[in-house]
Amino acid sequence: MKMVFKFDAFTEVCIMNGSSYKTRQRQAILDFLIANKNSHVTVGSISDYMEQEGTHIGVTTIYRHLDKLLEQGVVRKYTIDGTTSACFQYAGTKEECHEHFHLKCERCGRLIHLECNHVKEMCSHIFNEHGFQIDLFRTVFYGICSECAQEGAEDKE
Repeated sequence: MKMVFKFDAFTEVCIMNGSSYKTRQRQAILDFLIANKNSHVTVGSISDYMEQEGTHIGVTTIYRHLDKLLEQGVVRKYTIDGTTSACFQYAGTKEECHEHFHLKCERCGRLIHLECNHVKEMCSHIFNEHGFQIDLFRTVFYGICSECAQEGAEDKE
C-alpha cells in the first residue's frame, strides 16, 4: 500500500489514475491551470507565463502534458473553430464542473459557471421536442460580462 503525505491536486490525479509519474514541468503547468481555473488559457499563454517565471517549457512538452491531463479528465479543451487556438481549462479531479453551462466574456476572458434552471429547462425542451441532447461539457455562451459592459457604458459617457 502506497502512502502519500503531501496531498495536492496532482497527487490526487496520480492516485486516481494509478500513475506516479511527476515532473517539475508537469507540476508547473498544472499549478498554472489551477491558478487560472476560471479562465480559458491557450498553450501560448502557458508558454509565455512559464518564460516570464524563468521556467522554459517547450510548446511540444506543454501539449504533451495537456494531452495527458485531458485523458485523465483534469483539463477540459475547447475548440471554437478551425482557425483559433484551442483553449484549456482546469476541470478539477471530481465531477465538479460538468453539470452546467459556461459563459465566456469576449473582452476580459473571464469564465462564469452558469447554474440556471431556465437553461436546464431549455435543454429539456430541446431534447423532448427536437430530439437533440446538448453537451453541457462543451457548451459555452459568448458575450460580455457585467463588469466589461459597465466599463463600456462608462467609456461612452
